[in-house]
Amino acid sequence: MYVKTLKHMREQLARKAKLKEIYAPFANLQKGSEEYERLANSGRVWEDYFQPSDSRRLGYVDLQQEFNGLLARIDDLRGRLPVLELARKLVPRYAQQSVMIEHNPLQVVDAVRIFEQLKFGQRFGPVGMLSMPSTKLPELAEPDKCSATVELRNHIIASQWIADNATAKLHTPGITETEMRDLAALSIKGTASEATAYGMAWGGPVPLGGYRTLPVAVRSSPLAVFPYPQEVPACVRRFFAWRDGQHAAGGGERQLLHPLILACQMTAYFVNVHPLPDGNGRVSRMIMQGYMARQGYLPAILRPESELERKEYIRMIRGACEGRPREFVATVLEAQLALVEGHLRRKSGDGRA
Repeated sequence: MYVKTLKHMREQLARKAKLKEIYAPFANLQKGSEEYERLANSGRVWEDYFQPSDSRRLGYVDLQQEFNGLLARIDDLRGRLPVLELARKLVPRYAQQSVMIEHNPLQVVDAVRIFEQLKFGQRFGPVGMLSMPSTKLPELAEPDKCSATVELRNHIIASQWIADNATAKLHTPGITETEMRDLAALSIKGTASEATAYGMAWGGPVPLGGYRTLPVAVRSSPLAVFPYPQEVPACVRRFFAWRDGQHAAGGGERQLLHPLILACQMTAYFVNVHPLPDGNGRVSRMIMQGYMARQGYLPAILRPESELERKEYIRMIRGACEGRPREFVATVLEAQLALVEGHLRRKSGDGRA
């Protein structure tokens, strides 16, 4: 007990020193002054310290060079498949993997069953969800005594909406900030988290899809520092502006990253900002799914031939968030290749993808 207490004290001291270092620009400003508030609202202090958009500094540019051959093979093979059609078929598996990472015990068979129920109940409609604005998505959440079922069903609906919209918005940057917030609201509605993380926050409830109003910390990683609540809105705006700018540079001389590498960086970047009271991981993977689908790639179903363990994903995404993205990037690329090759084998074997 004494050793644990001592360790905790040391961690808290180290965290305090880290925060002092990061937020040194505030040291000579009067809290509440116009200059202080302007700087806090800008979100620049956190961003300037961590530089989550710097693809070179974080190693993504070097990883692209390292995996250039693998990327070329993926791009060659995917052109032989109806990728968008397959991406829609993979929605149950992707949604199940995403909620599993968040401790949801339901299996792929449960996801397929829920998916079929939604289709039978015409939740998706004969032409998918193309005509549904994102603002209507939270209304599709259905009550259930099992929070895990609600969470998985909500994610399936969200991922289906993302996949359907990708077919009409090819080669666009992905979901917008407003759509992200609507998807976040859907992911939480009707789950246990709606009453806890959103309904019982200090300072009052946070509306579904709203940004957090409290500082956050990770017990297992005490030196991980996320933006303070006052910084979050500006950090989120710049995240989407960065993503859109990176996408706009695609195919030109300014292009730094292949779409799959960019998808990996944007996932870690969003998790680092951690704007929501809960559901940041799920929403980060929705953003990733949306971008990859619109660029003509399959969803990142990792370890497609075996079960992905939660601790494995947490280790990979934490590494990426801390500037060590190689394992995460390699896993995403290898999974993409495995999915494409697997569907090509099935296509050649029976004439169907």
